Amino acid sequence: MNKIKHIWILLFFYVSQPSFAQDMNFSELKEKYDFKLKEKNEGIAVLVKNKQNIGSVGIGNFQLNDNTVFNIGSATKTFTVVLLLQEVEKGNLKLSDRIGQYLDPIRNVDENLTIESLITHESGLDEVIGSNLTEIFDAQSDSLYELSMLHSVEKNKSELIGEFDYCNTNYFLLGKILEKVTDRFYFDLLRERIFEPIGMKNSYPYLYKNIPNLAPPYHEGMDVSNNLDHRFYANIAFSAGSIASTLSDMEKFYTGLFETTVLLEKESVERMMVEGNSIYGLGLFKWEVDSVSLFGHGGNNIGYSFRNAYDPASKSMYLVFANSRGIPFQKDLTDDLLALMQGEEVKLNNSFDLDKFKHLVGSYELKQNGMLFEFSIEDNRLYLTVPSQGIKCEMNQKNSTTIVDTQVGANFELIEGNNEAIKFSQNGFETQLNRVSQ
Repeated sequence: MNKIKHIWILLFFYVSQPSFAQDMNFSELKEKYDFKLKEKNEGIAVLVKNKQNIGSVGIGNFQLNDNTVFNIGSATKTFTVVLLLQEVEKGNLKLSDRIGQYLDPIRNVDENLTIESLITHESGLDEVIGSNLTEIFDAQSDSLYELSMLHSVEKNKSELIGEFDYCNTNYFLLGKILEKVTDRFYFDLLRERIFEPIGMKNSYPYLYKNIPNLAPPYHEGMDVSNNLDHRFYANIAFSAGSIASTLSDMEKFYTGLFETTVLLEKESVERMMVEGNSIYGLGLFKWEVDSVSLFGHGGNNIGYSFRNAYDPASKSMYLVFANSRGIPFQKDLTDDLLALMQGEEVKLNNSFDLDKFKHLVGSYELKQNGMLFEFSIEDNRLYLTVPSQGIKCEMNQKNSTTIVDTQVGANFELIEGNNEAIKFSQNGFETQLNRVSQ
């Protein structure tokens, strides 16, 4: 797939209970982020499991903690795959089955697509829950909430069949297949087959506004609690992103999934991690950091975001959520949480030589797609804004010639003798950005 497309979009009856480590040291993490988050009126809650020790902390505003309820967004997809693999273990379906064996014909959906192609996002289907998300959330329209999203599927992208292309439509269809095979509501399956067996007592199949201890959702700096409607999560997000949970319950889920056979047999969990493509397994993203294999599934929704990683080798994990659509300082925070789950220390920010980089103030263009990157100085700090992505983040200094953003980790390197351009690199892609205005 075209690498340019993905720049700036990179975009689980009994569970043995580890001891909660009250003395896990989060002081450096709070020192690094507390002031910045409060300054932006943002908050996060973090849970880290290092071997058998678990610790959690809330940072920033809103007094969020490991028992605060939030919408896990697309992390719901892992639950959907667990339910499907339970049916596979029972012999009720195979991942190689055609979806036409279970669903009535749907316009622009090829009935010969396999269940596995939906799970791994290789179907080429059109996205029905994407750029229109905010519009649907804000509309609070009875007729819109009751409309089947499957009526909105446009012509498929045939060139992407067999290629990874993340698409919520796939998982909306998988939820419908589950209901057809089991003759049960998807939400009942979640309660009976996942929440109850592993003791997720503060989790809900879909979010609704009167859930106790619910984090207030913020979108574009505003509290949008009054716009919450259970039908948005139950009917629109559905099996692609409906679930509401807590960090404490999500720890139980991932521990139950990866470390016990309460939810799935070991062979099924192995399939989740091994099969699929190089990016996405069966309901799990997979990646490596310093030769350590990690698995997880984040989620974004209006007013909530969630990220996580699980290391099968060390049985360690981190979980973090924010009551905003994106995780603040995501790249820096991810690096720090990975360090904590491996028993390492959080590195405090290095000093920033503003004088050396202040000449960068202005706009620069990525010619490959016309995207603009804008540098500005506020309160003696250098910020990067990417208007087309809605991103604004503070810059950190990596070394004497390179700065890195705190959100997705793109590098910007000075070019000796050229103050009108800067070298850009991210995820193996490198190019030169030329100044278009000051």
